[in-house]
Amino acid sequence: MGLFSRSNEGLIGIDISATGVKLVELGYSRSGYELKSMAIVPLPRDAIVENTVIDSMAVSQALLDAIEIAHPSTHKAAISVSGNAVIIKTVTMPTTTEFDLETQIEFEADQHVPYDIDDVYLDFQILGEVPGNPDEMEVVLTACKREVVDDYQLVLSESGIETTCVDCAVFALENAMEIAENKEEVAVDAFEDEATPAVALVNIGANLINVNIMINGQMAFVRDQFYGGQNLTEEIQKEHNVSYQAAEEMKLEHFSEISSEAMERFYVGLTSELVRSLDFYAANHAEHPVQKLLLSGGSAMIPDIANELEQRLGIEAEVVNPFLNVKASSRKFDVDYLNRIGPSMMVPIGLAMRSFDK
Repeated sequence: MGLFSRSNEGLIGIDISATGVKLVELGYSRSGYELKSMAIVPLPRDAIVENTVIDSMAVSQALLDAIEIAHPSTHKAAISVSGNAVIIKTVTMPTTTEFDLETQIEFEADQHVPYDIDDVYLDFQILGEVPGNPDEMEVVLTACKREVVDDYQLVLSESGIETTCVDCAVFALENAMEIAENKEEVAVDAFEDEATPAVALVNIGANLINVNIMINGQMAFVRDQFYGGQNLTEEIQKEHNVSYQAAEEMKLEHFSEISSEAMERFYVGLTSELVRSLDFYAANHAEHPVQKLLLSGGSAMIPDIANELEQRLGIEAEVVNPFLNVKASSRKFDVDYLNRIGPSMMVPIGLAMRSFDK
């Protein structure tokens, strides 16, 4: 699903988050996807706040470092946006052609977007006919504040990178599921009941959760929530009376030393946020209950997180790793390292897959 531009050949996926810059370049052949180049460069704290560029010099330098490490074959990039600046709505409209819809979309968007239309970039995707009503169709309407997109484009251009595709993180997540380890299992097994269940793609980052709930492989509900691994870091700070940096180090390198009280408060907050999204979804899709969570993002690498969420939510949960189905040369990449960080790379991989859009 495209956003503010259509597909382009030869793209690198660049995910700019609160913690760092992730760059991925993929190749494709008959045998599947192959990792061509990759880089992960950390950002200083508060360089990106709520998906807004605060320290453009730090972000620009991280992008330059990522290009230097990865040596990708192109400097054309697909990036993603998320958070409060992005509006995604599924609307019902009279059936028409994509060409005719182009002329109507601003009027329709004006009914659903809480910003001045001149202040946002718009795009849409026709999902198909409303079941049982060929005179109406479902359309996904997407909008993002121009200032957010323009700020990202500026900082990339300062690093010699051309932004040729802007996507939503929740859509990139959906793309990446095409090569995630359990897609075939989900497609075959999850939809056998008469009341079709849904699968929730849940990407838990440092301070943002991307939720994309799908029914029969089609997006039914999306939502971004500000919560993530930084909340655990802050709980560690409070409980252990240490600095933010020391708390981060404990989380990443001495996880077993974290107090159960800090972990409990983190999980209470996390499950509360997820329940809020699940309740919003269920209000309009009660006939399609969510029966599986597919977890990704840096915080999905927290030990035993799938089991914790499964017990607390009563929904089967699994951490996904796209690198299990992406070929990577052992002479060029540390395959064990790729498998460890795989869950955190879903969004940049989904962005890199834009190279192969039809």
